Amino acid sequence: MKQNTLRKLISLGMIAVLAIFFTLKSPYFLTASNLSAIVRDSAVAGIAGIGLTYVILTAGIDLSTGSVMALAGMVMANIYTYTLIPIPVMILAGLAVGLVCGAINGFVVTKLKLPEFIATLATMGIYRSLTYVIAVRDSAGSIQSVQMRASSFTVLGSGVGGLYWVVLALVGQFLLKKTRFGTNLYAVGSNFKAAQLSGINDTAVTILAYVLSGLTTAMGGIVLASMTQQCMASTGSGYENYVIMSAVIGGVSLLGGVGTVPGCVFGAILIGLLNNGLNLMSVPSTEHDLVKGIVIIAAVAFDALQHQDKARSWLRQFRFLQKKEVT
Repeated sequence: MKQNTLRKLISLGMIAVLAIFFTLKSPYFLTASNLSAIVRDSAVAGIAGIGLTYVILTAGIDLSTGSVMALAGMVMANIYTYTLIPIPVMILAGLAVGLVCGAINGFVVTKLKLPEFIATLATMGIYRSLTYVIAVRDSAGSIQSVQMRASSFTVLGSGVGGLYWVVLALVGQFLLKKTRFGTNLYAVGSNFKAAQLSGINDTAVTILAYVLSGLTTAMGGIVLASMTQQCMASTGSGYENYVIMSAVIGGVSLLGGVGTVPGCVFGAILIGLLNNGLNLMSVPSTEHDLVKGIVIIAAVAFDALQHQDKARSWLRQFRFLQKKEVT
């Protein structure tokens, strides 16, 4: 069975088991309103995870997603507070921030040749610092939480947000499976040297992956601000963990070359289901990360095991070919 298919089945199985467990523990879990809330609350990490899936497929990583959400949100908050610019234009400005941040990440990784972890760890701090620099302040200079309650904006945080996520996931999977860009992503992540020898422009592929990651991250930040109806300088803190967890749990290999957008969607729903169920069971929030940490360790361990099995298979084939040549 292909690794992708197996990981999807495992994710679906975990969702089913958790759903049964939480249903037995709480009568409020299996209700239409609660299930809708799970999908809605999973949308932020799920939307951001679409672009991050592209980055991880190249064997890269992006730690700046939470900070990009905050910076895009704060740019919109400034526009909302100090101008009469229409809401759609304000949203476009937030998306532009995501594109620029993604392009910077891609440039630092490909042109300055910094390791992805170090590069995006640095930009994570830079983007968060810029968010505080441009934060909306009162007359005394204190940073304010900006209330953004225009109906044309808050609608994105309602059921529309869930529909928005579904459409983006379909488009994202189409790009991954039906375009040359998607094929090149798998090629670069699976075998970097072979991709170069095949004539693939690995630099362009990697930069575009980071640009799309920045764009979908900004989209996730917009949905988050719409759901909470506010923007703060601390918005998105810790979301990089949720986004990475969603991708990894959904079968996107940190070693590159393996993964799909639907897998990331399943992973995001699984994380949202865990959060929701633990809250219904009145489990302290301080213990949530304990449970999610165990889940991600299991997912990464499974991924490592699969790659070991694949390496052993390649080794057996290589030895068989050697014997065949000798005979």
